[in-house]
Amino acid sequence: MICESCKQKDRIISDLQARIEDLEKQVKETNQAVRSLLYKPDRKNKNSKLGPPKGHKAHHRPRPDHVDETISLSLDRCPECDNNLGKVVETKERFIEDIKPAKPHVRRYIIHRYYCTCCTKLVSAKPAEIPYCRFGLNLLVLITFLRYGIHMPMNKIRKQLVICYGLKISEGTITNELTRCANYLGPEFERIKREVRELAALNADETGWRIAGKNKWLWDFIGKQHSLLLIRDTRGRDVIEEVLGNSDPIVTTDCLKTYDIIPYRMQKCWAHLLRDTRKRKNKENRILLDSLKHINRLAKSGDFTKDDMLCMLDSVIGKEFTDAWCVSIVKRVKKFRHEWFTFMEHEDVDDTNNAAERGLRPSVVMRKISGGNRSEKGARNHEIIMSVMQTWDKQGIDFMEYGMEFIRQQLH
Repeated sequence: MICESCKQKDRIISDLQARIEDLEKQVKETNQAVRSLLYKPDRKNKNSKLGPPKGHKAHHRPRPDHVDETISLSLDRCPECDNNLGKVVETKERFIEDIKPAKPHVRRYIIHRYYCTCCTKLVSAKPAEIPYCRFGLNLLVLITFLRYGIHMPMNKIRKQLVICYGLKISEGTITNELTRCANYLGPEFERIKREVRELAALNADETGWRIAGKNKWLWDFIGKQHSLLLIRDTRGRDVIEEVLGNSDPIVTTDCLKTYDIIPYRMQKCWAHLLRDTRKRKNKENRILLDSLKHINRLAKSGDFTKDDMLCMLDSVIGKEFTDAWCVSIVKRVKKFRHEWFTFMEHEDVDDTNNAAERGLRPSVVMRKISGGNRSEKGARNHEIIMSVMQTWDKQGIDFMEYGMEFIRQQLH
């Protein structure tokens, strides 16, 4: 007969085995969940393919608008069997677009000097070139575009000029060229600052910046046709008042406390609100998120008034939430209750602050590459050139072409 202790041990073993099976099942489910987050699922539909769908209209490269060289190819004998060939049966064309290796273009000026008996001094004609500089305007604009247009670091610009153009220029000279360009673009930068102050609506945002290892702040003020970037020591309201002064714009921002005390009409960013609400995943949070998304969607539809949307918003934030994160989101919504629907009354106002975040993105890319600026002069170059370049891009102006013309006008 089996003793009672053995039966008890068998029951314990059986319970442990069941527990082990449950744990193994949980581990398997957890691994599958993690893999679904880290890896894209395999394509189970073998008929599906990458790229455009079958039967789509083909897109061909357009024919060149000009031809620099024409080469005629003919044959006397067949390349396959060496038979004599007769008359041409048909003719076809093939276009090849290529680039020629670039090399420095050197201009030499022979400057004749004269003695003026009236002025009693030597005079001479001045070339239409950058004064006290060994390099021309085309190179100046190219270096500026490589640095601030495609965000290349100094050593890569130096290497690019050597490999592609045969020009050996030090990084210090490149920095001097950028400072020269910033000086020439200074009047345009001041014009942008004046016009930004007169805008009826704009977006504002800020991000961390460093100058010589010290923490600073990069601000941007974005309009439909303007982009102003400033590097300042503070993240406080002084910068906003410096830019906007006594004007009366509508400013779209996130919920940073800095903007709470500025005397301008505000529109709070719905994208930030929904993104923060989405951070927690539970039943209450899903209810709150779905409600806010629905309200935002109705507000953008144009079928309701601002008072209608405020009533809907009050019905949501009036609910009792127990989750701490939901409570904090509701407090934020209540705090800025009258600043969520300003965009419904003004066409030029956005319901999100995405424009300001996109305006900061090129500078953030440069910050990740170079870590910021090494000097105050470099910071000044950055805010001037990036402001002008982004503003001209919004206005459909080509920096390479118009930039040379703008600087050339100042050389006369």
